[in-house]
Amino acid sequence: MKIQAFTGGAGCGKTYQLIRSLNAHLEAEPLNEGQKVLALTFMHGSRRRLEERLGEIQILRGRTECSTIDSFAWKLIGRWRSLVGALGYPDIELNQYERVCEAAGALLQIKEVCGWVAATFPILLVDESQDLTVSRLRLVEALGTRLQVFAAADEFQCLNEELRPNPACTWLAQVCPGEELAQPMRTQVVELLDAAAAIRNGLAPPSGNIFKVQLTPKPEYAGAWLSGNLRWYGGGKSVAVITPAKGAFARTALTWVANNRTAKGAGPYLLSWEESEANAASDFLARLALQEESDIPSLLALLVGAGDPRVVRDVSEWMDLQRRARSKVTFSKEDIERVIEQGFARRRRIRRSEGLRWSCMTVHGAKNREFDNVIVLWPAAVTGSDDQKRRLLYNAVTRAKERCLILVQAQAHLNQAPFA
Repeated sequence: MKIQAFTGGAGCGKTYQLIRSLNAHLEAEPLNEGQKVLALTFMHGSRRRLEERLGEIQILRGRTECSTIDSFAWKLIGRWRSLVGALGYPDIELNQYERVCEAAGALLQIKEVCGWVAATFPILLVDESQDLTVSRLRLVEALGTRLQVFAAADEFQCLNEELRPNPACTWLAQVCPGEELAQPMRTQVVELLDAAAAIRNGLAPPSGNIFKVQLTPKPEYAGAWLSGNLRWYGGGKSVAVITPAKGAFARTALTWVANNRTAKGAGPYLLSWEESEANAASDFLARLALQEESDIPSLLALLVGAGDPRVVRDVSEWMDLQRRARSKVTFSKEDIERVIEQGFARRRRIRRSEGLRWSCMTVHGAKNREFDNVIVLWPAAVTGSDDQKRRLLYNAVTRAKERCLILVQAQAHLNQAPFA
């Protein structure tokens, strides 16, 4: 078993060390013809970022395969379908994620199957290992018997309460000594470092000027703080608005920011949620009460109330074109849903091409990323144990390189974990 592991807090360079160690290994043992490096993560966002990092290695151009561990497991099942049935997993479906990984793990216990993978992929990188469930970890354990494995993990960044004690971190501690990384690389700002350390150690993070905790009981008040922060500190910077729950508090605050100007002239600012176009469209449509057939005034009133000016613009322009070209003044639910879905898809493509620097996301979506300025919207509806809340806030705060503002909705939360 050849495994090298890196552990440590957020921003300590675990992924950097993965890539550095991979480079050193390739210099000593170059890939043979037809061989590739296999890189696995749990979430698609981490996969994309790891793929970008590997793409910077010249000798690996075209010689890597980055995948989520679920996708890799499904590919294995597709290749050994009849054997999967014989192992007791008949009629397995793609969306049965845990069962897919269980079946793939069983396949990899067979030396011929594991050898088939090792012949193409002699090296395995696993980032964010702490997020692996037992069934997903089983794949890595099996591959670790044949492949050179480089893994990175931080138990405190695991947000799945069912993974405690953490199976991947426990396994890594058993199979290799590991290298604990303690030197922060993401930021050297003392207030940010002190806040992150306090949260991780179960203490109250000290509020100052660069790291600030502010009570904002009303979403409109939070919106005004957010707009002011964007005006003073967002110019030319990457900004992430991060929240543990994409609920009413965050939505209302961002709607206020998109439609209002503060007394000091900040705003309005339009920020987009980071999510797949399909999820974004489905989420928006779920909030609409579309009738089977509606006229233009009714549709416009409904869309304006939904709080997304871009959807109003997209649909109104399309309806106006239909009215002028076809004299059409009523539209079916299916027509409007299709136009909205197309608008979200187009918006996603534009964001990618423009490299948008201001965006909104959940704590889960922010993992393994960094931004100049982070604004955390902390709603009253945050649930979970004290430990879970600390992990959520830690994962949000440690994305910041220069500044971090926490906007807390409930007064009671300031006297509870993670703020006390």
